[in-house]
Amino acid sequence: MGKEKKSAGRRRSDLMTRRNRTGYVFIAPFLMGFAAFMLIPLIQSFIFSFNDIKIVENGYTLVPKGLYNYQYILTIDTDFRQRIVNSFIMTLRDTIVVVPFSFFSALILSKEFHGRTFARAIFFLPVIVSTGVLATMDSNSVISMMMDRDTASAANSMQQTFSASGLITTLFADSLPTEMVDFISTATAGIYDIIIKSGLQIIIFIGGLNTISPSLFESSNIEGATAWVNFWKITFPMCGPYILLNVVYTIIDSFTNLSNPLIARIRSDLMGLKNFGVASSAAWVYFIAIFAVLGIVFAVLQRRVFYHE
Repeated sequence: MGKEKKSAGRRRSDLMTRRNRTGYVFIAPFLMGFAAFMLIPLIQSFIFSFNDIKIVENGYTLVPKGLYNYQYILTIDTDFRQRIVNSFIMTLRDTIVVVPFSFFSALILSKEFHGRTFARAIFFLPVIVSTGVLATMDSNSVISMMMDRDTASAANSMQQTFSASGLITTLFADSLPTEMVDFISTATAGIYDIIIKSGLQIIIFIGGLNTISPSLFESSNIEGATAWVNFWKITFPMCGPYILLNVVYTIIDSFTNLSNPLIARIRSDLMGLKNFGVASSAAWVYFIAIFAVLGIVFAVLQRRVFYHE
């Protein structure tokens, strides 16, 4: 009996070793790209955060500032603190809305029905479209670009009047707390953005749903379980690892999105070569904050994720 346990443990260890090696093979291209293109700029930005950049004829020189840049953004620059709070609020809103929307969209798109491939393409099409020039433009800018001034003004006015967020504000302003109405209206106002941010998550969830063995549902149905029970006892637990993956991905995507207020400020300071040292220190503080949030989220959700072997 003892020999059988040792043999089983050895086989399990060998299987995990092979899986780890496969994982390293998959991440090898990223590691090589990171070492070749990102490692040196990362080190340089860390050095810049302790200095001030002075442009000269031959390039630039570093003026040592010590910890002043970090002290400035944390204790003096109120705009930085406000923007980082807004970034956290934006990320929280995106995560609460995007992950459930992606999950339930994947549940629908994973079913067998006519035109399923076309429906999946429709959901993923905004992700492809938004990777171009339109990714840096909002809907009002696109409308203004395609129409003359008077027509675009009328279209924007009509869009604001009949928007979902406007209707929600009108209907529930007197019956719900102001904070809740603002949260719901802000989320519904960005429906197009939500769909754009949900494309990859939907694909990941569809892949996760396809890994669930149909025999589990067959056995459950034989025992008399309903679809509601199957969802909470089989589908939802089996998708736990993919929920964790999409939560982490959504948090990173929201924190690093160009529409994020803090990213916009850091990008503006860096591209304009103004406050280069302050922008570098702000980027590092922001990176540490993101890392801390991801660590907390991963530690909390990891304990509640079911891994099926």
